[in-house]
Amino acid sequence: MQIERIVIKNFKSIREMEIGEIESALILVGRNNTGKTSVVDALRAVFGLYKVTEKDFNIKKQNIEIGLTLKLTREDLEHLHRQGRVSVYKRYDVWEKDFYAKLPSCEDGRLSFTCTINWKGDVRYSDGFRKHNPKIQEIFPRVYYIDTDRRLSQFQEDLLMFREDVQLEQLRASTCMFSPAKVCNQCFQCIGLINQKPPAELRIVETARLLEYKLYQLNVKEFEEKLNRNYRKNGGHERLIFTLNCNTQEMFRIKVETCRENEGNPCPIEYLSNGMRSLYMLSMLETYTDDDTRIPSIIIVEDPEIFLHPQLQKISGEILYRLSKKNQVIFTTHSPNLLPNFTSRQIRQIILDDEYYSIVNPRAHIDSILNALGYGANDFMHTNFVFIVEGKQDKSRLPLLLEKYYSEIYDREGRLQRISIITTNSCTNIKTYANLKYMNQVYIRDQFLMIRDGDGKDPEELASQLCHYYEARNEEDIDKLPQITRKNVLILKYYSFENYFFNPEIMTVLGIVKSEDNFYERLWEKWKEYLWKLKSGKNLVQAIGKMPESPQDLKDNMEAVRVHLRGHNLYDIFYGSYKKEEQQILRAYIDLAPRDDFKDILDTIDCFSYFNSRKRSHPFPH
Repeated sequence: MQIERIVIKNFKSIREMEIGEIESALILVGRNNTGKTSVVDALRAVFGLYKVTEKDFNIKKQNIEIGLTLKLTREDLEHLHRQGRVSVYKRYDVWEKDFYAKLPSCEDGRLSFTCTINWKGDVRYSDGFRKHNPKIQEIFPRVYYIDTDRRLSQFQEDLLMFREDVQLEQLRASTCMFSPAKVCNQCFQCIGLINQKPPAELRIVETARLLEYKLYQLNVKEFEEKLNRNYRKNGGHERLIFTLNCNTQEMFRIKVETCRENEGNPCPIEYLSNGMRSLYMLSMLETYTDDDTRIPSIIIVEDPEIFLHPQLQKISGEILYRLSKKNQVIFTTHSPNLLPNFTSRQIRQIILDDEYYSIVNPRAHIDSILNALGYGANDFMHTNFVFIVEGKQDKSRLPLLLEKYYSEIYDREGRLQRISIITTNSCTNIKTYANLKYMNQVYIRDQFLMIRDGDGKDPEELASQLCHYYEARNEEDIDKLPQITRKNVLILKYYSFENYFFNPEIMTVLGIVKSEDNFYERLWEKWKEYLWKLKSGKNLVQAIGKMPESPQDLKDNMEAVRVHLRGHNLYDIFYGSYKKEEQQILRAYIDLAPRDDFKDILDTIDCFSYFNSRKRSHPFPH
């Protein structure tokens, strides 16, 4: 569920403001005191996270009006049905009919309503059919808010309580077992059902005697380990320690402490500096939402960059970008370090009009954002060719391929000479745009190649979309970009660069797998375990027209597996334990692999005279 449109009237410094066409990320930029926080507080007020006071009204004490349009997917509706929201009907088709009857403003997957708050503090949710429809609040998504003070208590408690899954959530809410939308009235009609179950099948809400047994199913330790990995990856140094209190009077709260390596007593998490609190909170959100079973949430962060030095600001920006892939992320910022991974469409500049009311700048131009980013043409002054790749790992893997098939591209120290490889998370984000802009200024012109993951989609369609995107940018922007033609765009044949390293014959020679049969057996085990649940796994099933039923099925459809199954998941299965030796192993793999295994990549690179003239007649062994 995502916010698609916001309309704010008579709230703080905002007389009237509309923000439309909101995507998975909304970034509010602007000078101090222009009203960025007012937008955030308005959203929080709608979701019940901000209490409106007298100072939030204008002089005339006019009603505050905050209108939202929420976009609901089929998955959102199915989740609401499972939770017994809006309607109590068990059959989905009956529930759905009742849902639309009770929320008549929901059309074409979009629900529009207005939250009105008067001077007395009364709150109404109007949908155009009723002055107040209480059912609107029942569909609200989970909203996580990180304030500028980085207060941990409420944020942490909310998030960790959600680790408890539905069972403890029901226990706390004291809901009826037969109808989750109703409060338990202690009729005890459920006792007969409970008595029919063997002890191992009883849920927490059904018996206190097996409470501790069920708590072990919550995977608190697993969550702790995942959080520690993400926290360390994002720049944290301390180890995070979770302790679960099973005392019912303590509501099963989780205590979090930190402990540095080789030090004794752990310290409360609150002792972290404000900067490390920021990383901890973002890491926790990343860990929590990484679970594919979790319903997408809305994450609101005020000034993620405060308390952080520039490098950690960039890391925070990357975390927020990753979060926006599964959730909707909304944040305010003054720092250009958080912006490169996002597109210009996701950024709104808040300014003051002539009467000092907050508005969205209708003339905001991407160039003003780029100038603040600190990009400069000097980065390309001694470069003859530029590769733009999506993944950070591609920056280290692509040179291995270049080293084997082309000469005169490395200096005496073994570094690429006159060749730049730039990593971006997207070929249409601000970082890519900025680099293209400055490449044009230093006359690199068409000597560049944008390499985009195939993602299991039609390569020609993806390439056409990318070319058209930058053609449109050239028409509207002041500083011209290099002309991006089909020659400058490589859509990988396979899902991602990782998928080029799954030749079972070569992997057997390298000792990655015991045999070719062993490769497919391992793949089959992981398919049964979790691969089929992934979105890319479901796409594979659709592509081959059936659910694989054996290792042989995977073998027969290995080309489709490479095209449709997410490379990161596949790569971790076979190469995850070789991270320290990755460069050595991939070098050996490329040496053994026939050129045809990388044909689409090498053929595209050969089209550029810079590389065509440097082709090795006999590929160089590493």
